[in-house]
Amino acid sequence: MFAKYFCGLLVLVSVHAWSYTSSDESRFIPADSELSFMLIYPELTQSIYQDSSLPILWDSPELVKAFEFQLSLLEQAQMAPLFERQLNQIRHYQSHAQWQELDILLTDTFIYYLSYVENAPLAGKEWYFSGKLHSKLPAPSPHILMRLKSSVANDYLLEMVLSYAPPVGDFDQFKATYSVLETASELNIERYRQKGLKRLGDELSDKTVLVERIALVGVDTSMIAVDFPEFDRDLQTAIKSFQRMHGLTDDGIVGPDTIKWINMSFDDRLTSLALNAERVRLWPRDRDSLIVVNVPSFDMKYWEGGEEVFESKVVVGRKSRKTPLLEINLDSVILNPTWNVPWKIMVKDILPKVKADESYLDTHNFQVIDGWRTMETVDTTEIDWQTINFNSFPYRMRQQAGSRNALGLYKFNTPNKRAIYLHDTPSKGLFNDDFRAYSSGCIRVEHAEELAELLFATQVRKVPNQSDDLAPNTKVRLKKRIPVHIIYQTVLFEEGGIQYRGDIYQYDKEGG
Repeated sequence: MFAKYFCGLLVLVSVHAWSYTSSDESRFIPADSELSFMLIYPELTQSIYQDSSLPILWDSPELVKAFEFQLSLLEQAQMAPLFERQLNQIRHYQSHAQWQELDILLTDTFIYYLSYVENAPLAGKEWYFSGKLHSKLPAPSPHILMRLKSSVANDYLLEMVLSYAPPVGDFDQFKATYSVLETASELNIERYRQKGLKRLGDELSDKTVLVERIALVGVDTSMIAVDFPEFDRDLQTAIKSFQRMHGLTDDGIVGPDTIKWINMSFDDRLTSLALNAERVRLWPRDRDSLIVVNVPSFDMKYWEGGEEVFESKVVVGRKSRKTPLLEINLDSVILNPTWNVPWKIMVKDILPKVKADESYLDTHNFQVIDGWRTMETVDTTEIDWQTINFNSFPYRMRQQAGSRNALGLYKFNTPNKRAIYLHDTPSKGLFNDDFRAYSSGCIRVEHAEELAELLFATQVRKVPNQSDDLAPNTKVRLKKRIPVHIIYQTVLFEEGGIQYRGDIYQYDKEGG
């Protein structure tokens, strides 16, 4: 196909089929032609050709292939119908050797792509998580159009196309992984099946399929002897690698969670790869001072001066109380915090427990406060808990400071309208689970004390005296506000390779 395309371009160059002068601009694209209905920016596209004085811009198979691959990612991600329409027409022109129409449509679609990339940081959350990109976008900014014209004039168009690819780190590695999965999706490889758990020393009836499936997602299986049915140490090593790739406990035992990932369809993996590659455009790349919480991987990382200085497991919001995706700022640490219970949590969680057991408030150090504009407490013995109406309960609740407080000993203050913040927790056992979506929206940090100590050592002017009689809600201000980004990536593009995480909020299905 690309050889035919290149030959067709040579013919166009030789006859100067459509390099126009100002006197025949109207003949650039006939108004009633099929192409005229496909162009998104007809006047802008025409100006690119006029300014360049070149009959063709997409003059090599490598250039066309590079851009077509980026368009195919949007197609696979299933979040941009207009790009899908354009790509289908591009393929139509290729298959029918309509080289002139192809070149013009590629240019017009690339202008749309430039606008898409420019607008992604602002509008991408809607495209990638709740809706789709259906409509035309404003023309790219003047400086981007100037770069396009300069790239055309100086024969740097390929470099420009590549520079607008999804910022996934090692793009060559990404393409290689994607290519393997594309091939695998066409092979109709059977699913892996087993009875019960399988571990080192067990006999496997379907070892060949197991090894084939984990190899196709990038696990090194070169040392595994597939002709012998035994679950040997080489297979155990490979299974542990596969489990780490998917955020599972690397115990080397093939159980239900591991099998679920082993049997994930290759087409679903392609869609996850493509959608998450586009999502990367949303997130900050500057690591000078930044905290990132990735909800699907249940972890947080803190960078300072471009270096990762802290990492921790976290607990995030349950499916019914999702942790929102936010860009907020950490401005202080609250020591020995009290907890003002949000209305929804009080009504849905606490009041039913109090009605069932009136000692619950005392056991868990809750106070009942006479309204939201006062600090006056209410004598709980005077409340008839058996007849209260949850939805019209006139009071609020506060949990006193201490080791049993739901916020633990540290609250990392990030002022925002959603009242979402990071905090310590007394429920440390939850961090042993692979799946950690248990909270009501806020983010529980496993190593909260270490994070607080790091901030005190580097980000405060006066280190607080943390004595046993420390007053509740002691605020320690940071020297600077640290950006905190709560993101959602079910595919991680790490230096050590691509990793996958569960779509806990089903955003991949909604956005893709």
